[in-house]
Amino acid sequence: MLKIASTLKYKLLVVGCSALLSPSLALASLCEGMVTHTKELKVPLVGKPPYRKYYREPTFGTKVMRITNSSPDQVNKPVYSTVQAWNSDESYMIIYRSGNRKQDHYLVDGHTYEVIKKLNIRPSDLEDIFWSRKDPAKLFYFSKAAREHGHFYSMNVNSGKRTLIKDFASVCPRAVTVPGNNVQMQSMDDDLFGFRCRDSSSKKKKYTAYTYRISTDEVNKLPLGEGTDWRNWTAPNASASGKTVYLQGAVLTPDMKNVIHKFDMGKVSEHGNLGLNHKGEDVMYQIAFDPSPNGCNNDPDKGVAHLAEYNMETGKCRTIISEDRGYPYPTSATHVSAQAYEKPGWVVMSSVGYPKQMKFFDGKKPADTLFSEIYLANTDPDNMVVCRLAHHRSKGKLAENGDYKSYFGEPHVTISPSGTRVLFGSDWYDSGAVDTYVIELPGYKRP
Repeated sequence: MLKIASTLKYKLLVVGCSALLSPSLALASLCEGMVTHTKELKVPLVGKPPYRKYYREPTFGTKVMRITNSSPDQVNKPVYSTVQAWNSDESYMIIYRSGNRKQDHYLVDGHTYEVIKKLNIRPSDLEDIFWSRKDPAKLFYFSKAAREHGHFYSMNVNSGKRTLIKDFASVCPRAVTVPGNNVQMQSMDDDLFGFRCRDSSSKKKKYTAYTYRISTDEVNKLPLGEGTDWRNWTAPNASASGKTVYLQGAVLTPDMKNVIHKFDMGKVSEHGNLGLNHKGEDVMYQIAFDPSPNGCNNDPDKGVAHLAEYNMETGKCRTIISEDRGYPYPTSATHVSAQAYEKPGWVVMSSVGYPKQMKFFDGKKPADTLFSEIYLANTDPDNMVVCRLAHHRSKGKLAENGDYKSYFGEPHVTISPSGTRVLFGSDWYDSGAVDTYVIELPGYKRP
């Protein structure tokens, strides 16, 4: 493991901004003065930042705070990139904690970052917990607690009172309902949800995809796996508008009876997040390692990109962060968060890197662009810009220290609803613990 200086010596580096920085108010409010060029930069070797104290990120100059103080072998991290960490008015947030054989979700003050309380919930999986997009006190989850398998709840985080929305036990017998491997949030009106279940009553595992609309109590199902056109590993995901659902590279009607579009994707299982583009259209933002079979609408990179957009309304694709625009081939362990629903079209990303790139952590030579970085993109074609925010210094799945799954060291970056703050996790050079960090952008004003 790298030897890191015991004393913290952060220094603000003045780095010139590219002419790509738009003068528009929308851009200025999110990343005014940020680094927007594609140059290779060193990753300074520094100690873990102090707990609950602001520091200036040494390469990019952003305002950052480590908001958790994990003990050895403990994990405190965002739930996942595709799941909003903050509630609708950003007064609360949720952090996942594991260690000492315990796994819990904690309610945290959305502005001071102080822990308020442990949430008394047992969701179907650690990522399967969803803030309401309208009610700041409400969240939704599928339970896997004993005697509650298949129960779909809403909960008031202030009172702790739960409301049973629907019991899916008869729909999904002897199994826990889960929103799928590539979990996504519900529609913006909190009405349409997608999930799948496995019927374990037979010798052969049978999987079924479901959509559920609360307002009408309508349940729709679609068989998955053997004998169907669909693989069994993921669930249908509601679009932001709730007008369609996404399933394995295709756009379907909410009842899943009709396929509207099939995307020109090289691979449908890459990390991605459903959201809205700058026009308010439903889209899937996704990393793409492989070329699109049909060239992604004559795209210069043929669809290969750190960030590509697949429009659920038109069926078209385009690349945003790609080699044609001066960035390297996509970086390993890259995640996407398009959850800034008050700033449609803004997407935050985190990239870890390949094993051969870990040498850049010694800080001696400039690292490949986007290695170990947190970065923010305005995806509007007329104002497109990528703002490089921070080096997270996490080894993720390449970590060897710590009594936890190294997967938990991946940053799993998440953007706030207003787009003014960014949350990420880091094992900080494989330190043996994972902590959560917040980047506060220029547009953020603490109440």
